[in-house]
Amino acid sequence: MPSVLHFYVRPSGHERAASGHTRRKLQGKLPELQAVKTELCYNVNWTADSLPSAEEMKKLTWLFGCPLLPGDVAQESWLRSDSSDLLLEVGPRLNFSTPASTNVVSVCWAAGLGAVDRVETTRRYLLSAWP
Repeated sequence: MPSVLHFYVRPSGHERAASGHTRRKLQGKLPELQAVKTELCYNVNWTADSLPSAEEMKKLTWLFGCPLLPGDVAQESWLRSDSSDLLLEVGPRLNFSTPASTNVVSVCWAAGLGAVDRVETTRRYLLSAWP
């Protein structure tokens, strides 16, 4: 039974700088906006009948992470929202496969992960405002 696995990547220093830039741009339209946090999410279509083994999960985590930042990939979001926050996820439509997905799937197959048939990346934004 196919399932979609999610791998969330903790923002690096570059991502934090981009979040600050995004916040400054949005504050012109939303003056009550106080903070913007971001993360990447790799959405992996897993076609095997069973969930990935521990070894397969280790490979997937390694593929989506940065070798200089161990522990930067998780299966739960790094973003924690309050009731006044807004969480947005931006990425490709799920009804077609992007060229980037084709490339990532080729890498997965080369790593022995034949059950992966699609990987789409989305960026998640947590917008925080103070009442």
